[in-house]
Order: sequence, then C-alpha cells, then structure tokens
Amino acid sequence: MVTLEVQFDSLAQLFRAYMPFVRHGGLFFVSSHEYQLGDWVEARYRLPESAEWHEFGGKVVWINPLGSQGGRPPGVGIAFGDEQNPHKPRIEQLLADQLGSNQLTSTM
Repeated sequence: MVTLEVQFDSLAQLFRAYMPFVRHGGLFFVSSHEYQLGDWVEARYRLPESAEWHEFGGKVVWINPLGSQGGRPPGVGIAFGDEQNPHKPRIEQLLADQLGSNQLTSTM
C-alpha cells in the first residue's frame, strides 16, 4: 500500500490542496503514481508551523492526470473517512478566512 505524504509550508498551499466540496473533506496529494477512483490510500500531512504528522486512510475521489488542464499538478484527492474525523475541522479552522474565496486550487 502506497502512503502519500505532504508537508504544507503555508496556508496558501494548504488551501490549494483542501477539498471542502467532498462530504467530510479531503486533501489533494501531488503524485505521479496511477490510481483509480475508489482506491484505498494511506496518507499523512503536516500543517504549516507544526511538527506533528496527521495520518488517515481514505478513498481516491479525485484524479488529475499528467497534463491536466489549467496547469494543475498530477495527483489524487483523498477523502477523509467520516464526519467524526478530526481533519476537516482542524483544516477549516486554519482556512476560515479563505474558504469562500475564488482562488484556484489543485482540483477546481
């Protein structure tokens, strides 16, 4: 099983990777590995200015193939498991001022 990993160095980078349109939230991971929708993936991330890694397992719900439109990076979006996950509220608290913006992200 492949583990995807990302360290967010800024809130802007986190904003580009966060997927609020997924039911319980999710994150986009840049990757050249090929996945299929529904694949189960183990992943971990580190938030800006934090030394702690946060791990989760989830399904692939978004795929950007190599050469995606709009210069979007290749990779996959992984959904957080359920409504009780700690990831969505933690990330949305950090991004509270940015979530309503029209800035481009790695997915939409």
